[in-house]
This record gives sequence, C-alpha cells and structure tokens, in this order.
Amino acid sequence: MQLKHPLLLLLLAACTGLQAQSVNWATDIAPILYEKCAKCHRDGGLAPFSLIGYPNASINRNEIQYQVTERLMPPWKPDPSYRSYAHETRLSDTEIQRISDWVDAGAPSGDLGQAPPEPVFSSDSEVGSPDHVLMTPFYTVTATDDEYRCFVIPNGLSQVSYLRGLEAIPGNLAVVHHVLIYEDTTGQAKILDAQTPNVPGYVNFGGPGVNGARLVGAWVPGSRTTLMPPFMGVKLKPGADLIVQMHYPKGVTGMSDQTRLNFFFTPGNQGIREVKLSPILNHTPLSLENGPLNIPANEVKTYHAKFTVPANVSVISVAPHMHLIGRSIVSYGVTLLNDTIPLIRINDWDFHWQGSYFFQHVQKIPLGTKLHAYATYDNTENNPEQPNFPPQTVTQGESTTDEMMLVYFAYMTYLPGDENILLDSSLINSALPFIPDGQTAGALRLNPNPVQDFVEIQFELAEQANYRVSVITPSGQIAQSYGEQKNIQPGICREHLDVSQLPTGLYFVEVQTSGAEVFTAKFVK
Repeated sequence: MQLKHPLLLLLLAACTGLQAQSVNWATDIAPILYEKCAKCHRDGGLAPFSLIGYPNASINRNEIQYQVTERLMPPWKPDPSYRSYAHETRLSDTEIQRISDWVDAGAPSGDLGQAPPEPVFSSDSEVGSPDHVLMTPFYTVTATDDEYRCFVIPNGLSQVSYLRGLEAIPGNLAVVHHVLIYEDTTGQAKILDAQTPNVPGYVNFGGPGVNGARLVGAWVPGSRTTLMPPFMGVKLKPGADLIVQMHYPKGVTGMSDQTRLNFFFTPGNQGIREVKLSPILNHTPLSLENGPLNIPANEVKTYHAKFTVPANVSVISVAPHMHLIGRSIVSYGVTLLNDTIPLIRINDWDFHWQGSYFFQHVQKIPLGTKLHAYATYDNTENNPEQPNFPPQTVTQGESTTDEMMLVYFAYMTYLPGDENILLDSSLINSALPFIPDGQTAGALRLNPNPVQDFVEIQFELAEQANYRVSVITPSGQIAQSYGEQKNIQPGICREHLDVSQLPTGLYFVEVQTSGAEVFTAKFVK
C-alpha cells in the first residue's frame, strides 16, 4: 500500500502536466488577450508592445505571466469584493490560471487556423461612428513644468443636444496626461484666450478659470468610453463654447499634440433624461470634515469628506480622483434607514490608471442619504509614487506633485423604476444576436430604452415598400404584432408602439419589409 502513494503522486503530476500542455494560444489565450488587453497592447496603443498575433504574445509570455499573476495587468483598480461594475476588464481567477499554465507549458501555439480574427482598431474611434467631431489646435508644449492649457472651441451645435458619450483620442499619448471638457455659455473663455493672440488657448490652474463653466466630459489614460442608454444624456446648449483643458505633465517640453474629440448624441431630443456631472465629495471646506488637505512629510493621513443628498437621485457612474501620494479611497452612502450603499473602494490607488466606473444597474440614492469618502495619503519614502526625496509637505493644488480629493458622480433626478435600468449589456443573455444599446442592425433606432409603456422606432426605407412590425421574445416567439403598412414612400419611417401589456423582460423589435429587408433592435421593459 505504501508503494501506491508515490505512484499516485506521479500520476497526478502527469495529469497536471497534460492539462497545462492542453492550453494553447489559438483557442485559450488569444480570446482573453484580444478582449481584455489588445485595446492598449497594439500598434499605436497606449502600451509599450503589441499582443496581437501569436509571435507577439509568445515573445512577451514571461512578462504577461508576471503581470497577470501579480494582478498588475490589465489595470482594474476597484476592489471586486466591494462592488461590481459594467464591462469590467479585470481577469478572472480562471483566466489568470489559464495564462500561467500556457506559459509554463512553453507557450504552445495550437492550430493557428482556429484563432479568433485579429481585432481591428480605428485611429478615429474605439466605440463607433461619432455624431460630431472637434479637434484641438496643434500645439507644441513649451512649459518645463506641469501645464494646464485651455483651448476654446465653439461647439458647432445649432440645437440642444444630449451627450451619451464623449471620447478623446490624443494625437500623442506620450504628451497628454488627462483631458477635461467644460461648457461655457458666458463668453469668458474667449476673452481669456484673446489675451495671448499668438498662442492657442490660455493657461489656468484649478479648473478652466471661468465662473459658471460646467464639466461635461473627461478622459484619462486607460479609460474606456461607455455610452449611456439612448434616452439619457448630458445637455449641451447650441452656440456655446467648449473649454478643453489639456494636462501636459512635466517632462514633455518640445513635444506636440492635437487631440480629437468624438461626440455621441442621443437619437432624438424628446423625453431625454438629463445627466449631470459633479464632484459631490471634494476637498473644499463645505465637504472635507478634517481639512484642509495638508500632508506633512513622513506622515500617513486619512481625510473624510461627506455630503447629505437633498433629494432622490439616480447615480450612473462614480469616478474618484487623487494624485501621486494617494494610496486608497473608499466611498459609500448611509441611508436614513441605516442601510449602507457601497459605491467604490480602491485599495491600491494608482495615479496613472484612473477612470469613471459605470454601475451595472442605475443606483438609487434616497433622500437624506449621507455620502462619505475616506482617502488615505502616504507621504513617506515607502510610497512607490513618492515624487520627492526626501519627502516634502504636500498641500491641495492642481500640479501633479500637489494633492486632490474628489469623487465625481454622474447622476439624474430619480424616477420610479430607475434601479431596473441596465447599464451593463454583458448581463443580457439571449440566443439572438446581441445588438448594443443605441446602436442598430439595419438602421433601426429605439427610444427610450429601457421602456415603460411606449417605444418609438425609426428606420429608413431605400425604396417604396410595405412593412410589418413585430415584437419578439428571446426564444423567438411573437409577443406582439402590428398592422401592415402599405406602399410607404422611401425615407425615414417612424412608429409609436404600445408595449404596455408586455411583461417585464428583454424583447426584440423586428421590421420585415416587402423588399426582403429585415431591421432588428432590442429593448428592455
């Protein structure tokens, strides 16, 4: 009996080795890298090397194994045990083990013919065709320290528009640290810009330097552009100016950039839910309980900000912000019933990987809820991001070596049922092809989505035709059918569908034309 134990161990080791060797790049690793890593790790991307194609992955396999097993890459900073978010890019334990097994097995390629198609990225946009595009002036940095340059650009809008998403595409990723976009309806930004007629824009630390300017969008390295549902948006006024504040960090003197701004609007301007952006928890005396923000050299300090919510609100996303010596931050709400609403917790803050994190569903914050944020700063030599040796006192300010404590919220006035609005399309499971919110198959648009009693649909006929509209369940059953429309002339067609009798759930609208065209889009009720 004693001889069987060593044999058993050998058999188990052999089985483990065979299991590891069965992992290959084509079928096991490429899908992970293409989905979670290739956005940055590609030619022209933010990362230093590409992971598209087997040769690139094989050459960098040891670095890949180290980065993923240490959970350094892909950079996902929120604590997954505290709260989940929409479209998380972090790797699961299974995916990490699979990558590690692949490297340990010698990085076998597998049958390259079975590998998924290489992802294609556009230099113009990562999320689709924008509705409106603006460019910052071409600018060469002359400052030797951090520069916050504000470019003033007319928004070019002739009517009120609602912004579902704003995407910034820096022309030179080595130059741009972050971008903030404000709306100015006062004309003050133009006056500031005119004071330096030979240089585009003006310099201002601490926001755009314009009273009444309103934040409407932001970009930081590694952030992902997420489009809000097509019945939500940040309101933009026609004829206003945009102040595009570019942070050019120290060390980029003589380098140039021209950043592209892509605007994605709601399909129409009727019944749109206005979304507002604000750093509700912040380092001002009205919010910071134990301020001012002042971290002496060789000390670790924690600061507390709070705010009492004056009305029911629906929160879409949260975005904390600190600088180099920040080490951790947590934010939550406590309701009048003493229930705790977790919002975000980052245990290992990294200045270089910040973002705005969308909730999986809209989060209701009831009237009277007290919002809290606790941020810890390490101004000792133990902080790997310490910018000063020896450490020096750090105070609140706009420079990279100063500090900030902000928690931005994207929110709207609460309406009953908001907590059922789905923001994470990956939670929808269906046997039918997935169609992203607000996008179309065959040019079919829906508004609003999710719906309550009625939904407007819009599509375009290329030629005269008859058509019939149906609502279909995920199993393929017709839940509702509408009368046939005959001899409709080419052009834009709109229908007002009553879906009030349908139970809650996922549905597909199908438009079948006599010209053999089929338009399809989904909605959630």
